[in-house]
Amino acid sequence: MVSTTAALGARIASDEQKQEARQRAGRLRTVRAGFAHHQAGRLRRAEALYRKALHKDPDDANALHLLGVVAYQCGELGTALRLIERALPGLPELPDAHLNYGNALREAGRLAEAAASYRRAITLNPDYGMAHNNLAAALNQQEEFAAGLASSERAIALIPEFFGAYVNCADALMGLERFAEAEGPLRRALDLAPDRMQTHRDVGWALAKLGRYEEAVSCLEQAIALDPDDPTTHFALGTTLYLRKDLPGSEAEFRRAVALAPRYTAAWHELGTVLRSSGRFDEALICFRRVVDLDPDWPEAYRSLAVTGQQADEAQLRRLEAVLKNSERSVSDRISAGFALGILLDNAERCDQAFPCFANANALHRQQRAEAGERFDIGALRRQVDDLIELATPDFFSAAAPWGNPSQAPVFIVGMPRSGTSLVEQIAASHSRVFGAGELHALGEIWKTLSTHNRGRQVENWDAAFARRFADRHVESLQALGNGAVRIIDKMPDNIFFLWLVAALFPSARIILCRRDLRDVSLSCYFNHFTEGHLYTYDLADCGARALEIDRLATHWSRVLPLEVRAVDYEKLISDLEGESRHLIEFLGLVWEPACLDFYRTERPILSASAWQVRQPLYRRSIGRWRRYERHLGTLLERLAQGDDVRPGR
Repeated sequence: MVSTTAALGARIASDEQKQEARQRAGRLRTVRAGFAHHQAGRLRRAEALYRKALHKDPDDANALHLLGVVAYQCGELGTALRLIERALPGLPELPDAHLNYGNALREAGRLAEAAASYRRAITLNPDYGMAHNNLAAALNQQEEFAAGLASSERAIALIPEFFGAYVNCADALMGLERFAEAEGPLRRALDLAPDRMQTHRDVGWALAKLGRYEEAVSCLEQAIALDPDDPTTHFALGTTLYLRKDLPGSEAEFRRAVALAPRYTAAWHELGTVLRSSGRFDEALICFRRVVDLDPDWPEAYRSLAVTGQQADEAQLRRLEAVLKNSERSVSDRISAGFALGILLDNAERCDQAFPCFANANALHRQQRAEAGERFDIGALRRQVDDLIELATPDFFSAAAPWGNPSQAPVFIVGMPRSGTSLVEQIAASHSRVFGAGELHALGEIWKTLSTHNRGRQVENWDAAFARRFADRHVESLQALGNGAVRIIDKMPDNIFFLWLVAALFPSARIILCRRDLRDVSLSCYFNHFTEGHLYTYDLADCGARALEIDRLATHWSRVLPLEVRAVDYEKLISDLEGESRHLIEFLGLVWEPACLDFYRTERPILSASAWQVRQPLYRRSIGRWRRYERHLGTLLERLAQGDDVRPGR
């Protein structure tokens, strides 16, 4: 009996195993059939078959995983995450499962978890190109651009024919502000996917960052032709047109973007920026407030409200403080929150609370740029100024005198940022015969071309005819901008490094040197959020060091330039607006017009950080501002003490 019972038990067990095997085989056939439909894009048919398999076994890991992928592809992120999470314990060694889970996490904004899932897939299969590619995308979204670049380069090595790897590589390079290097990968992506709208868009974006606006517009228009209803492309085109100073065109594109995507916060914000630059402040404020309504945690909107003269309530201040302190937020968000909070507290005269916000924001920005390999080099700046002082001698200018363009149209306003360049331009541009062109990049581009054709900066070695052609072209381009104006202003502050070139190419140009108390101008730079370049602004001592070098160079130009030069002291201008403005217009060789005193009523596009300020009547709060922060300025005052003085205030 015992033997019979044992044999029967064995037979039953064998039959059960066979039945289970047949059932598993049936479920596997069902899952495979579903997968065939899945690969063919028939998602709903695939879903039905996966669900059929799960009806027979709710814990079938393959069916759970693939059903989760279908949910992801249909935009059902919550469902996708739940299903793939249930599948993972049964598929711990399957790289695809970890990749797909990472994709769903990344789409849900859980970027750190997504990166961890991609890394798990790579651990299981180190040569999994798509996992490296998607890890690069997640890292870029977290602004870990150096790591994102390494992952994208590994992806390119493993899947060289996949366009997305090149796009991620370019995204990382642009995040590191290596825009020129980004063009190559984007062009390769375009070769691999010529009909892909996103690639045309990304190439256009990179070209815009390089200042090649005409090419950028062409790429972006091609992208729009491929998909007219993509809001991100209209956003990119709006940004490019704004940089090209086409404010009406820019406004139209941003309005198109928000029409297509009414909750597109970035587009609402940039529309507000265009309207503010156009002097339409009430409309701009509506846009900025719309951003706050859509996303109360988006700090850049508060900063824009603050620099447009608005205050915030205590709840909003606490919200910004929480963003600044939250290490889980992106570095860019925390930087924006710090500057926004600092400006709002400064406007409220809460200086001791404002300063740590600016300090934290600048420290984050300095760290971010350092990780990208960018640091302010005061030694290099001093050598540059030394070289210019050594170069710019009477003999140098005598050699250049015969062949420049004699036009009196060019006027260059130079100095430190935040030294009053925008105010001086606005006053002058309020005259009927003056056109303010804003900050032009032309001199740097001219020198880049001349330096490749000529040997060094010694003009006796130059091809005079070649240089004269560039001078003539620039004057023609200024006259086209000026639309009949007799004086055309370029207010790029850093043109102070090119005044030797101005003297050679435009011997009848006028130079306006803007100067301001070095303590105030350094503090103002430190408090202003320069998103690109201006590495010195992230450290108070560096602000002071650069201010001293610019002041040293300005003093040299005042002594040696064979041009008409006028220094405008910010403090004197504020204290005696009419007197100093009359001197300014007289210097330009023009008859005085009272409209110059009503400069804040002049309607013209202003793209600088002073767009709101220069359209307000003058106030004296900005003079001696440093004294309200004196207890925090030890490193700045120590650095400035290394100069002769802190002219003009003492």
